[in-house]
Amino acid sequence: MKEEMCDIGSLIRDESLTTHYQPIISIKKNSIIGFEALSRGITPAGETIAPGDLFSLASKHGLSLDLDRLCRKKALAGFRGLELADNEYILSVNIDPVALEEGRGSGNLEGMVLQHAIQPGRLLIEVTKSNACSLESLDAFVKHYRDKGYLIALDDVGAGFSSLERISIIRPDVLKIDCALTARINSGHHSRETIRALVSLAHKTGSLVIAEGVETEEHVLAALELGVDMLQGYYFSRPVKDASSIIGDVGEKIVSIAKISKNNIVKKINMRKTQHKQYSQIVNDFVAELSKVEEDKLDETLKELVKRYPLLECAYVLDANGIQSSSTVFSGERLSGPQDFFFQPAQKGADQSSKDYYFLVASGLLKYTTGPYISLASRHICITISVAFRDLRYGKKILCLDIVQEENPPPSARV
Repeated sequence: MKEEMCDIGSLIRDESLTTHYQPIISIKKNSIIGFEALSRGITPAGETIAPGDLFSLASKHGLSLDLDRLCRKKALAGFRGLELADNEYILSVNIDPVALEEGRGSGNLEGMVLQHAIQPGRLLIEVTKSNACSLESLDAFVKHYRDKGYLIALDDVGAGFSSLERISIIRPDVLKIDCALTARINSGHHSRETIRALVSLAHKTGSLVIAEGVETEEHVLAALELGVDMLQGYYFSRPVKDASSIIGDVGEKIVSIAKISKNNIVKKINMRKTQHKQYSQIVNDFVAELSKVEEDKLDETLKELVKRYPLLECAYVLDANGIQSSSTVFSGERLSGPQDFFFQPAQKGADQSSKDYYFLVASGLLKYTTGPYISLASRHICITISVAFRDLRYGKKILCLDIVQEENPPPSARV
């Protein structure tokens, strides 16, 4: 917005801010967990100033700390005054990194919390992305407030300066996945796996995950499938002044989406069962044929077999020591591109003994199926099913079948 439309100093002195609250949802608990306080500026003409513009103006005039404190003051006062049953919700507030650096040790936030009789354990402090605050200051801030019982969140994870280093330093109670990542959650394998990895990292380090920016039913279902703990976004509610006014409507949406999610999970489980039955039949067909031929006929037999099953990427056979006994036989033309230096199919005689699909079966497991991964043979997203069998001379062999799982990069050439 144009700077002349807003005197940021006067806006702060006159406390011309309004606070809206957006619900944070837990489908597992079938409830609203809390609300994030979001501040908007109000010009003398009654126009609304977005948070980004507001803090940009404040930063330009050296008033970041003053604006940050006013936002918190309004958020805490408004939250305390809401007519919510028992008001046992968490309030999530943002701390501007510049304000964090400048206001360190002032006790301002603690004083406000005490004034409004809000329990520290009900306040989630969101540390926002920035390079303005040193890691030392950030670490000291987090330790101080965590020791006093406050909850800590790292905001905008997956964007800007929100790095893995900050996660290791802050050790947050909550990671908030950035809206931009959530918006792309259904755009393909890589987007989903990025979020899945962040969720896994959070859970392994003791954090819960909120996906911000869920706007559609598809966003919600995908986030839940990937293990996200809580959700926030327009699908449930836009930020509103009176949080109590949306409790009923949001509750109905929670019940509805929980039912859809359960049905979706059951449907996918049944699809996987059908899929694995199909995979088992393919494996059995391969083993039945391969167990009848001499080793010098493996390639020829594999070529005939892979033609029957279009969903196969490729097939190959290992010996008891993990050495490849056959060529890597593709079901069709192998796609190639500029990354072929890294992605090449293994040749007969290659040592595959370090691969998990070899040593787990070699150790006594009858059959093993990997999770989806990038195949070094083709650069496609695939799984590998490996199974032990006996060849014509009763020697131990391991059949490996690569099965394409997701969309793949467009080819630049065919070979």
